[in-house]
Amino acid sequence: MENDKRIRIWMKRTVGILICVALCGVIAWAQKSENKNEQARTWADLGVTPAHQTQLKALWELKRQKEIQAVKDLKTLNRFAKDSLVTDAEIQETLEEFRAKRKETQTQIDKAEEALIEVLPTQAQLHLTLLGILDNGVPRKITKSQTNKKTDETREQRK
Repeated sequence: MENDKRIRIWMKRTVGILICVALCGVIAWAQKSENKNEQARTWADLGVTPAHQTQLKALWELKRQKEIQAVKDLKTLNRFAKDSLVTDAEIQETLEEFRAKRKETQTQIDKAEEALIEVLPTQAQLHLTLLGILDNGVPRKITKSQTNKKTDETREQRK
């Protein structure tokens, strides 16, 4: 009887150790397979040629310039909103110019994207859409320029 107890205890311990080893093995296998998925993909892996890269850089620069121009235009419109001496005709003319520039730039961006979509491999299209280089429907975030806090603090101290 005492031998049976010892055997049962030994079996329980052995089964516990085997379960721990199996669990550690599964965790190690999962981490190893996860590392394979995290490997960086290059342009060549996605099938993007140097000609495509040039087109992508031009598209990116066009989108960047659109954002910069939009911020400048909004600052102008904001000044008009605060200025009571500006006539409605001037405001209307400025708004029409603003909207026309915006439509023209968006048309250029759309044409550039369509041209790229026709020639880029599917995997490249997928990754570029996820990154937001190709339109993904999510509005891009415009970062506000950083102000110099020391300058702001010295102005407050002078007052």
